[in-house]
Amino acid sequence: MPLLVAANRDEHYDRPSAPPVLLKTTPKIIAGKDLRVGGTWLGVNERGLFVGILNRRGNGDATASATTRSRGLLCMDLLTHASADAVRGFIDRHRESYQPFTVVVADDRHSWAAHNGNGTLSLTELTPGLHVFSSHAEVDSHSDKSDRASKQFALLLDGFEPSALMPRLKVLLSDHSVPANGSGARGEAICVHGEVSGTVSASVVLLAEARRRFEFFHCPGPPCQNNFGSASELPLP
Repeated sequence: MPLLVAANRDEHYDRPSAPPVLLKTTPKIIAGKDLRVGGTWLGVNERGLFVGILNRRGNGDATASATTRSRGLLCMDLLTHASADAVRGFIDRHRESYQPFTVVVADDRHSWAAHNGNGTLSLTELTPGLHVFSSHAEVDSHSDKSDRASKQFALLLDGFEPSALMPRLKVLLSDHSVPANGSGARGEAICVHGEVSGTVSASVVLLAEARRRFEFFHCPGPPCQNNFGSASELPLP
């Protein structure tokens, strides 16, 4: 299993979206759909590529939304590529303007993370191992929330049992614990329940090397209250 992704999607409750489905594009893609603009937040393609994009807290470098392209459309653009290296080349050449984002791309050979700021794109190659991403700018940035998530994922991987993987990931993605000092309150939990926004769905993506396929599990709502359905499978060449 060269690639395992577990992700909660935090979004405004009134932003409509469709669950992940198989898109009969070239290449074939499994991805959710933002029904307001048409892009996606996370997907895989039949060439073995994973792409996920995160909205990021701005550091004074955001431009007016009317002048920027949807970040979800960038995610769909990247999912048309054949490999993580091909995405890297596209990102190096890309000059569109977006609100702050972090995008993660990976296949069974390479993985990259990129974030924008002050008119430039910064690209970082990810080493094999565990990586946690949040709304911060830096790759593997440290915060109470990301550090707590890292410890929990590390414990899961340390005692890895394939048969227990999905139940354990559901528990981890449902975590409501916050810092002891109360800073950040509900927003510092892994599973967030705010007044206007919070965790609206969850995804688990496995690249099963022996079976040569992606397995995409979707939870339609916060994982603390909902269950993951059966996997959507996408065979690889």
